[in-house]
Amino acid sequence: MAAGDDERFAAELRRAIEQSGQTLTAISHRLRARHRPVSVATLSNWQSGRSLPGGEQSLGVVAALEELLGRAPESLADLVGAPRLRGRSVRTTTFLGGRSSKQVFTDALRELGFTSAQQYAHERVFHQFATIDSSRDVQSFDFGLMVRALESGVCRLPAVYVLEPTEPNVAPHFIPVQGCSIGRRVNWPEHRVYGVELLVDGHLDAGQVAAFAYRVELSAQATDMTAVVYSLPRRANDALIEVEFRGDRRPMDCVRYQRTESGESTSSVRLDRRERLQVSEARFGPGTLGLRWTWENECEDDEDDEGEMVKWGDGDVDDVAADRTVGRTGPRAGPPRP
Repeated sequence: MAAGDDERFAAELRRAIEQSGQTLTAISHRLRARHRPVSVATLSNWQSGRSLPGGEQSLGVVAALEELLGRAPESLADLVGAPRLRGRSVRTTTFLGGRSSKQVFTDALRELGFTSAQQYAHERVFHQFATIDSSRDVQSFDFGLMVRALESGVCRLPAVYVLEPTEPNVAPHFIPVQGCSIGRRVNWPEHRVYGVELLVDGHLDAGQVAAFAYRVELSAQATDMTAVVYSLPRRANDALIEVEFRGDRRPMDCVRYQRTESGESTSSVRLDRRERLQVSEARFGPGTLGLRWTWENECEDDEDDEGEMVKWGDGDVDDVAADRTVGRTGPRAGPPRP
């Protein structure tokens, strides 16, 4: 994002707050009541231009701010810039190695051979199962998909992860599990970007359906994860996201998250007897679906307390930032919407 956009966001937010007649403390309390916790210090930094929102959680706060302050939808979000696209629901950053996250992500897709929406398979059924284990320093994400080929030939999808500056700059481990293999790869440690081309086994005719599965392992602590999000660029018959928590740490303030062209919504959710969170939708998309949570003893005054992870796959590379709620897949998994 250009420096001018940085200043415009701070100025517009400051003006909106002044016109609302509310104090930062009151705004913080009202946001928390809407399950959008953000500290007074962070709000102060945003309106002064010392920092900018980044990631799924922060951009969700911006959307809530627009409503709370009486601003038009996306009027503030449009000034923030594209969220960072990562393998876990992640925070977004303004610059990655001197280039915006949208540029870096688009470059990675092109390097993997994805330059048009037609080159992405249509995800008909999607299942993501994340295992967040506080006893391990590696977290795993299992993906099961049923896809329909949009053109004859090799059916393929991208998986691109952009890691947070606070995370170990270690390439995720992409593992074909069933019905697929790994094609081209992107390894750009200087930009903290890693990705692969997923190739469905065999030759498919246009309209033919196939199923495959793969796993992503990320070097990270459980507390680095605060969300799992997936973006679907087209309507899916069924979408299911599950998160299972293992070890001695448990999440707090868990919510289901959903965003479509008509807006976004959240609702509280509790761990079930299997220590899992779940969100599912039929006939969902295009849009973003996910789960978010916080950890006990997180510091509210830390302006970077909204870590998430994100993985993007299908979508039109010309509209990578269409869904502004992202961030770090918790992962944000999923492709950008066309």
